[in-house]
Amino acid sequence: MPHPAGKEEPIRNLTVLWCDRCGRSINRNDEREHFHIEQCLHCVKYRKIDTDWGWCKSRESVYGGRIMFEHDTCSKWAERK
Repeated sequence: MPHPAGKEEPIRNLTVLWCDRCGRSINRNDEREHFHIEQCLHCVKYRKIDTDWGWCKSRESVYGGRIMFEHDTCSKWAERK
């Protein structure tokens, strides 16, 4: 929708979750016990794209098929052997 000259739409407060299990959002510093251990980087279903990002190939995860930050996690995390 167009805005009158000089008027900007207010920024909406978006909540992005780093973990579907505990609901940890990126704008809070409330790290749970599993968060440091079970990160995407160490999941068997994570494929690196570059130094910080990768692709979740888990069909069971709510994040399956998405580009994920290596420090994210989810309830379907599976340890890389």
